[in-house]
Amino acid sequence: MATATMQVSYNYLTDQFKPDSSSVQDILGDITDELTRGRFTLGPWVEKFETSMAEKYGVKHCIGLNSGTDALMLGLKALGIGAGSTVLTIPNTFVATVGAIVAVGATPLLVDVGDDYQIDPVKAAEINADLVIPVHLTGLAKPYPHSTNTIHDAAQAVGAAYGGKDVSSFPQLTAFSLHPLKNLNVWGDAGVVMTNDDGIDAEIRLLRNHGLADRDTVTVPGYNSRLDSLQAIVAWHGLKQIDWIIDQRTSAANRYDEGLRGCPGVTIPVRDPLAKQVYHTYVLTVDRRDELVQYMAQRGVQTKIHYPVPVHQQPGYKFLGYKAGDFPVCEAQSEHIMSLPIHQYLTDEQIDWVVESIRSFFEKPGQA
Repeated sequence: MATATMQVSYNYLTDQFKPDSSSVQDILGDITDELTRGRFTLGPWVEKFETSMAEKYGVKHCIGLNSGTDALMLGLKALGIGAGSTVLTIPNTFVATVGAIVAVGATPLLVDVGDDYQIDPVKAAEINADLVIPVHLTGLAKPYPHSTNTIHDAAQAVGAAYGGKDVSSFPQLTAFSLHPLKNLNVWGDAGVVMTNDDGIDAEIRLLRNHGLADRDTVTVPGYNSRLDSLQAIVAWHGLKQIDWIIDQRTSAANRYDEGLRGCPGVTIPVRDPLAKQVYHTYVLTVDRRDELVQYMAQRGVQTKIHYPVPVHQQPGYKFLGYKAGDFPVCEAQSEHIMSLPIHQYLTDEQIDWVVESIRSFFEKPGQA
């Protein structure tokens, strides 16, 4: 008997950016106008996007950069973090978080996480570091209670908030990624730093453009980390849709929660009532994870794992000196976490099919 299937894709970009859609045609029209003017780096569209994003989230400054990784790196540089500095963060993040620390010459210190996949503030308080990078995985943002010397890695959390306070206004600065698979996305790589600190804003604007105060005057050694004008156009148009995107993802997540609640073998993270979670990913902890991934694929459902190998167990980061067992919560999660499709184009029927498939795996083992 053939296995029943319904195609549920993890990637949604071909739906979002259909060439003949009105939104893509609007983007292409503005890009064409820029082509006729020959403006490709910084310029009016970058300023327009920066101003719009800062105003939307009630933050004084938004600085467009060429990637979320550079948003972290230049944030660290702007705060004086470099050789001899220590920076505390988590091992279950995407490697860019730790890579940015290493890139500025600082030493990463790692600490275990809680059940919400975020930094464990109790364990973190026991470690002395010059700066802390809380990582707001899955689009869940929480303030860090122990230090004002922080960079918030909100690569996955545009639009997230806690207690009514948007993550972009967390001290001292917040770094975002606009990678194509983020909620606010562009047609390549891009990033943003947001801050209410005038000095941080001025420093990062210098650093992103070679340290140039004007065309002929370099005031600090800098980098080429400018947001491209064409990507700023895409980001500005995306910003007009971000509330709808977040609402659709939240609705899908709530339907998943309702359908999977009480399912044997599945643990849904506790939802914090103070948090506005934006669901860049929808992550569960499941038993028999690898078997379930294969089973879901047979039924047409694409799933992912974010991330199967923690940073401290990656070959390139053995030099940090950590070993298996140092972060038991993170390591246990890495063996059981699973990301379901979560995007603004999922239908109720697709979500229900994903739920039914997971339930059939655990509740009807003869069918699994």
